[in-house]
Amino acid sequence: MLRFLSGKVISVSDTLVVLDVNGMGFELLCTGRGAEMCREGENALLVTHLQISEAGSSLFGFADDRERGLFLKLTTVKGVGGKMAMNILKSAPAERVVSWIAASDVDSLVKIPGVGKKTAERLCFEMHRHFEGLGTDLNLSPEAFASGETNINLAMEGLRSLGFAQAELLPVFRKLKAGNVSADGDLSPEQWIRLALKELKRN
Repeated sequence: MLRFLSGKVISVSDTLVVLDVNGMGFELLCTGRGAEMCREGENALLVTHLQISEAGSSLFGFADDRERGLFLKLTTVKGVGGKMAMNILKSAPAERVVSWIAASDVDSLVKIPGVGKKTAERLCFEMHRHFEGLGTDLNLSPEAFASGETNINLAMEGLRSLGFAQAELLPVFRKLKAGNVSADGDLSPEQWIRLALKELKRN
């Protein structure tokens, strides 16, 4: 239902975007990256999610499917509704939010307006299930990883569950492994995720 909208941008106010789609005006509450893609008078395409609740309906806009996927996972956390999840993604890029959660970095999360310590702790605790206990059947080539394969696969699957494509992850993890990033032994899935996010951001 309304997976994306494409049309002429009528106005952009902070992260509120009005899009003219074939004569119909849609008001979308967007992530920071989503709003940055929009210029008044120009055409734009936004990935969307329509949320209907007792309080009414809200239409959210995203830069890509990755942001949308993280948004939907954030809303599975107790006490985090659509508006709070959007507020989190307005305040920081999706990759940074993922790295904070993977590192259980409560101090960084509480800096987001509206996110208190209890909510930050709940985000770290409940979202960790997306990084742990995941399958390892990713059809990796034998030469890619000689050791530490399980934790790397867990990290890859965790990132895949957040919208990253395997094609973009494989070269990143090959590079990290070739760079001997774990001289003191294999890293945990969370540590691999943090390193991969840094490398993805560079690219």
